[in-house]
Amino acid sequence: MVTVKRSSLRVLSIALGLLFIAGFYYFFHYRLPWDWDAPGTGRLPREIVSGFMSEAYDNGRGAGAAADYFASDGVDNVPLAQDRQDGAPIPHEVLSVVAQGQTVVVIHRIGPARGESAIEAIDVFATNRGRIVSRQRYLTEFDQ
Repeated sequence: MVTVKRSSLRVLSIALGLLFIAGFYYFFHYRLPWDWDAPGTGRLPREIVSGFMSEAYDNGRGAGAAADYFASDGVDNVPLAQDRQDGAPIPHEVLSVVAQGQTVVVIHRIGPARGESAIEAIDVFATNRGRIVSRQRYLTEFDQ
């Protein structure tokens, strides 16, 4: 039979508690992929997409908005779209926004600008950690 003093058990429990806390600290400080520079840190996915569209369409800062809001490994099926280039503001009318989880769907009309004709599109954005990780654009026609 092994006998152990209470003082030894207390020291052991304190040491195990400190190791447990150190493990938590290490995990949350070094292992989680925080992106504190993301413009959407602390925002809802709908607000992230709204911020991108405001910069790209209303302010005409498409290249800057794409660099800020899209993840470096982000996927975009229309990388040469006019909303990813700098220039004059682009007229647009948002008809509907639907957000569920990390996915945001924007149904909108994009007016003619920068030598491009007007289009009607459904953009499906996926967000993660404060940035847009993918956008799929589907061209369509809406009834007037």
